[in-house]
Amino acid sequence: MGVCRSRETEDFMNYTVKKKIRGGVFEIPEIIADKHLKFATGEQIKVLLYVLRHSEKSQSAHAIAKFLKMDEAEVEDCLQYWVLTNILEDEETDAKDTAPAKEKNEKPAEPVKFVPGQKKEPETVKSDAAVEYTKPSQSEIAARMEESAEIRSLFSDLQSKLGKTIGYDGQATIICLYDHFGLPAQVIFMLVDYCVSIGKTGYSYIEKAGSSWAEQEIDTVEKAAKKIDSLNKINKLWNKFAAAHGFPNGKPTANQVKYISRWIDEYKMSFDMICLAYEETLDRTGKISWSYTDKILANWHENGLKTPDDVERAVKDRAAAAKKPAGNPDASYNLDRVKSKDVSGKLTYERKRKQ
Repeated sequence: MGVCRSRETEDFMNYTVKKKIRGGVFEIPEIIADKHLKFATGEQIKVLLYVLRHSEKSQSAHAIAKFLKMDEAEVEDCLQYWVLTNILEDEETDAKDTAPAKEKNEKPAEPVKFVPGQKKEPETVKSDAAVEYTKPSQSEIAARMEESAEIRSLFSDLQSKLGKTIGYDGQATIICLYDHFGLPAQVIFMLVDYCVSIGKTGYSYIEKAGSSWAEQEIDTVEKAAKKIDSLNKINKLWNKFAAAHGFPNGKPTANQVKYISRWIDEYKMSFDMICLAYEETLDRTGKISWSYTDKILANWHENGLKTPDDVERAVKDRAAAAKKPAGNPDASYNLDRVKSKDVSGKLTYERKRKQ
């Protein structure tokens, strides 16, 4: 006979924070635990905890990804979740445009061409393409401007476009786009013009975008125009999507741009289909997951579903098919051999001979 134990007499494990570590704490807004803890993914919580722990200064997706050993694109998606839910702010600030002061007795720079990777400056930059290069020194920048009329013209045009004098950081960025990444001057101008149009004028953003264009071999005016047209379509769709689902204003992350580009260009999906897949993702998983939404749209694309009506019909057909009894070839009676003896409908069955 079993023993009945009440909850009052049963031992339960309770957990609390050890006293010796209670001193080192940092603030976590109550809304995180009250509203987002049950909806946010583990990765999103990890990323937010890192940002809150280092809230005294802005954090980059690259630094967070390196510390948490996560993919940078995944970190950007996690950060975007907290931006969209009004927990974090997306700060896009320009680097200080202050060039080092020249000494009075400094000799004129010799016209030596800047060689990418030449280690004359201590600052080494790692691009998105995982290629390290060294920023050119002030004298190397001056030498490149001295020997290249195209670069001088590019700097002049960009200063007019940006509406400000381009200091050392900007000059170094443009020279690296031209010499290190190999982008033509006209393509660099189109790139900066696009960045200005979306309000992203920080040189770190411009360098990151230029690195991506170089990796995609966008090295002609025609390719750049096609790329900008595609990006404008993506931004237009994103703005419409954000407004429809109550997201605050903001630009899609690099990872989201990759997905949206695939949905528009490869899958040829409409805005309504993308919204439907997003809502289906929330219904199935209870959270925002662009990779899951991508799987839904990929499945619809493979099955030729192009409109919400197509999806609805497919769901109904699948439900109807599930209700039909499946045939069993090993059944004791072969239902295909049902014979009627008379008009009254009396049936007899032939037993299936077992092999």
